[in-house]
Amino acid sequence: MRNLRKVHPEDFDVKQLEKWCREGKLFVVLEPDTDSNAYGREVLDYVQRINGFATENWKEKIDNLWNAIVEAPCFKDILMMKNGVQRGHINKYSVTNLICRMQNTGVYRQDVSMLSLHLKLEGVEKKNKYYKSSGNYELSRDAKACLRQLLRGV
Repeated sequence: MRNLRKVHPEDFDVKQLEKWCREGKLFVVLEPDTDSNAYGREVLDYVQRINGFATENWKEKIDNLWNAIVEAPCFKDILMMKNGVQRGHINKYSVTNLICRMQNTGVYRQDVSMLSLHLKLEGVEKKNKYYKSSGNYELSRDAKACLRQLLRGV
């Protein structure tokens, strides 16, 4: 690590950063995530936006169901981004796919379209990438079985 410098945010100088980049002296050290449950709180905050769309049978149990989902080991890898800039944050694609599956099993109202649920989740007026690509994050056989078990147990 010779000739490498540690840079703090208050020390950012764009021209200097570009120079170090060209010289191969710039590197990024990612701090380990000290709170492994941060994504879980993020998921719970995110899905709470559509709690009002739960069916009568699930209105009282929807928070318990999402807590169980977040705590279930089978969902941790599914609900958290593993790569890229959003690593360690929620995987909104998978959450959207999971909500769609939950709507099909009667957790969320059938008279509300999946698109409407998505717009409420995102706080937007038109569908975005999380809705359009959620089908690419289909649940595995194990995750589907885990969800069925959670739906019976809550």
